[in-house]
Amino acid sequence: MSKWVTRVRSPSPPGGGGDGDSEKAKALTYSLGTQFKPVNDPSVPAAIETVDVALRSYFLSPASEPQLTNTNEVDEPIRGLKDS
Repeated sequence: MSKWVTRVRSPSPPGGGGDGDSEKAKALTYSLGTQFKPVNDPSVPAAIETVDVALRSYFLSPASEPQLTNTNEVDEPIRGLKDS
């Protein structure tokens, strides 16, 4: 975790607070839990089905071959850099 994140004051969970790592973890968990809720609304089954189909299609499609880099593609830009 970056130093910036550890310095940010998160809202303290009800009935707790402090400066220890455990308290920070609890505060982060509480903060994220209040911001993000699962979508369990049965009124949007068409949207859920659309997302499920898209995810299945994405995960079942084969991965493409990675494009390999040759040494000239790396050497030439490095040679063009200034010494300083």
